[in-house]
Amino acid sequence: MCIDPIEKTVLQCLEDAYCLRGSLERLAGENLNYLLSTERGTRYVVKVVDQDMPSEVVELEFAATEYAISAGFAVKLPEIIQNKYGNIETGINLHKNKQNRLRLIRFLDGNVMEFIPDISDILRKNVGITLARYHVTMEGFDHPAAHRNHRWNLARAGQHQAKVGLLDDARKAALMKWGFDTWGQVESSLKSMHWQFIHGDMNRENILVEGDRVTGLVDFGDACFNPVVCDLAICLAYMMLDHADPLAAMGVALDGYLETRPLGASERSVLLPLVCGRLVTSIAVSTERRAIDPDHPNWFGGEDSAWALLRTLKDTM
Repeated sequence: MCIDPIEKTVLQCLEDAYCLRGSLERLAGENLNYLLSTERGTRYVVKVVDQDMPSEVVELEFAATEYAISAGFAVKLPEIIQNKYGNIETGINLHKNKQNRLRLIRFLDGNVMEFIPDISDILRKNVGITLARYHVTMEGFDHPAAHRNHRWNLARAGQHQAKVGLLDDARKAALMKWGFDTWGQVESSLKSMHWQFIHGDMNRENILVEGDRVTGLVDFGDACFNPVVCDLAICLAYMMLDHADPLAAMGVALDGYLETRPLGASERSVLLPLVCGRLVTSIAVSTERRAIDPDHPNWFGGEDSAWALLRTLKDTM
């Protein structure tokens, strides 16, 4: 069987730096991700990134996970495995004159929430409870690399507003502008709210479940220091997507959150505008990416759902 040359290089790196042999299966994601199944039956996630991903961000993910586990956070988190030299990343050359970095992450068992066909209210409530417990756990954690901006930073959603001009459909452009304007009405108030380390991407693809229980949280690549209410709004946006009554779905998840961590009146008042901000950020990034690669398999999966929820919110707010 002919092995892809990139996969061959990755397998050699895993053997040299981690003393692991096995087979690779390509996974979805913005970066080069694989599922490694070793000869002993153990599974790991292999992530390969280029130099655009700062090494200090990976150090942040490692430190945050270690902190949460040591603090007793009950839900499983993706632990980065150190190589035989004690490093959390390993250099790897996949292309001529281009240095990449590989990291190995312990595989977490569980069903991805995104693929659950009928999400129960109990599960939505448990997602809210889990997020609140994570926020309580991480309140004392900080790291220099967390104080950064990136494309998914909800407190800076306005950085994408110019992308409204990329839309050819006038009705969609008007709806997108409304979403940004709605987010903009609360932007200044975020400065006075509680800021801390957050997950940053609590979407259904990053939540592992068994039945109605949340068993794992993955993908901390967008973690940053932000208003904690932004993390909740991101989560609520994904709990609302594709639901016949999105406000009711939001209420269920929010009730779960409030059982563990209270919110002030000012924080509650910005939730829906922040949900709008997340939706238009997602749409804006997808719109920009379509000009780069309109056939990319992983970039546009939730775009129609985001448009539908944004229309519903405009009609009800």
